[in-house]
Amino acid sequence: MKFRRTMKTFDRIDITSLIDVVSFIVIYFLINATLEKGASIKIELPRSSSSVTKEKNQEELIITVNKEGKIFLDKDQTPIALEGLRDKINSFLGPKDKRDPKKNKVIIRGDSGANYQTVVKVIDEVNAAGVTRFNLAMVKGPGQTNSNREEETER
Repeated sequence: MKFRRTMKTFDRIDITSLIDVVSFIVIYFLINATLEKGASIKIELPRSSSSVTKEKNQEELIITVNKEGKIFLDKDQTPIALEGLRDKINSFLGPKDKRDPKKNKVIIRGDSGANYQTVVKVIDEVNAAGVTRFNLAMVKGPGQTNSNREEETER
């Protein structure tokens, strides 16, 4: 007995899995391209040979002082005046008497080329706002080595 051989001809190539893979790759690159890789305000932090690594907490306020002496809060691109810093700190952290001690913390990131007096004035405003703890951010490593790890030392 002879069996019939049936030959199916494929007139189309199934590219469903290829479309899935390509769409996943496109989505991956779109998401990675839009994510922020670091701080939006570019500064060069001072270097320290002994500092402790610490992750940023959501309740912590970051104050940045750049080379020109401009002051920025968190990732906001608009500089604020030194006189208005105390009010901004109080609006972010809440009233002095109702603050949670764990949330009463500020990180100060001063550029290594920034005026020292400006950084001291920022520290004075932070103290005047009733903040009990603040950190000075710096990069661990000696001299001019390129390291992207940001460190903090607690006062």
